[in-house]
Amino acid sequence: MLNKTLYISISLILVLACSKSNELDSDDVIIEEEFEQLYSCVSYSDVLDPKTTNQDDLMQYWVKFVADVKCTRGQDFDEQHSQLNIFFEYRTAAQISQGVTPDHIAYSTFSGYCNDAIVNVGVLYNEWTEKNLLQRLWIMYHEFGHDVYKYEHSSSPADIMYPSSTRSDIDINGFIEAKDRMFKRSFTGIKYISCPTDT
Repeated sequence: MLNKTLYISISLILVLACSKSNELDSDDVIIEEEFEQLYSCVSYSDVLDPKTTNQDDLMQYWVKFVADVKCTRGQDFDEQHSQLNIFFEYRTAAQISQGVTPDHIAYSTFSGYCNDAIVNVGVLYNEWTEKNLLQRLWIMYHEFGHDVYKYEHSSSPADIMYPSSTRSDIDINGFIEAKDRMFKRSFTGIKYISCPTDT
């Protein structure tokens, strides 16, 4: 009888201990690592919040870029660039099934960067949807760097103008540092696109 009582007591203690342990697990607080965001004169929360951003609205990136340049450098690109052509391109089902892989996710053209009145940027929709929101912001600033500033590619992966503008390891502070260098024309090996009319 004593052994049976002891067995029941031990079993009850184990059950209570396990259930108490489960209660603690369900109430655990997830602590996210906090970091101090670098200063930027514009907020990126509206384009980086998946609840508020519309991934099909490419104009929001132009509006953000214009506001960013204006408050950082005092230049008003919205007035200078009156013809905006910022658009998605769609690969056909045949191209996708044949495994045609583009060598870029977005592009700008001579019609944009060789004409101060025009912004002409195309974005491949299928590839765009596979990128996170910060990568999309980086990609659009990269293309505006070509179109508006006439920048060629940089040789440093830390720069927005680096050819592989879809890096997955970027964070908001890395973006802010890179866009500040881009606006101040202070990144390493800076070169400009030559337009047919340039001398």
